[in-house]
Amino acid sequence: MNDRIKQTFDKIYAENELKTQTKALIAYQIRNKHKNRMRRHMVSVMACFLFFIMGFSGYHLYFTQTAMISIDINPSIELNINRFDKVISINSYNDDGVELVNALDIKFMNYKSAIDEILNTEMITKNFVNNETLSIVVVGKDKQKSKEMYDNIQNNMSEKQNVCCDMGNFNEVNEAHQAGLSVGKYRAYLELQSVNENVTIDDVKGLTMSQIRDCINQEKYNKQNSNCENEQQNEQQKHNEGNGNQHRHRHGMN
Repeated sequence: MNDRIKQTFDKIYAENELKTQTKALIAYQIRNKHKNRMRRHMVSVMACFLFFIMGFSGYHLYFTQTAMISIDINPSIELNINRFDKVISINSYNDDGVELVNALDIKFMNYKSAIDEILNTEMITKNFVNNETLSIVVVGKDKQKSKEMYDNIQNNMSEKQNVCCDMGNFNEVNEAHQAGLSVGKYRAYLELQSVNENVTIDDVKGLTMSQIRDCINQEKYNKQNSNCENEQQNEQQKHNEGNGNQHRHRHGMN
């Protein structure tokens, strides 16, 4: 009798202990499940955040200008180039430039292909037929990269007539744009101003690159002739002074 009672109580105790352990196990699993859910949620949030950062950084890198190519003949335009050598935007600086840009579909092209497209447009080919001069100026923040771009363009233009390629200074960009000119045309203006200090921005805005070049050559020619005339006058004056001295010397001897 006592054994049966003891066995019954032992069984009840075992069942209670089993229940307690089962509850503890269930609670542990619930806590772990909640932690795992939170962990998975945090991983998802972090993945989305990193994806956003990478996407934003990539967008920023692609659409950041690192170089500029100024193309001037009568249309004046500038190609803004990213670090991947792609055209990300185009600016125009006169009415012909606006017309040219509207006729182009070169955005996101490699700059070399874009220049080829520009030179093959009807507007540019007409200017070449009229013996107009085309100016291409490369300006970049990285001198080595700018030199590489300049060399590539120079090589592509080697067989073309009336094309001048040059490298510009990035410090000139703001000055040119404040004056309402492309970098290439602004550099031509500075060269003309160096031989004629009276020339103004407004004087060159409506001129083609050939006309500006003609003005520069004419001013240099005039200045050279003026210097020659001054030298001749100085030589003549020295000669006259020498003859005068000789005459006075002979008169004194007499």
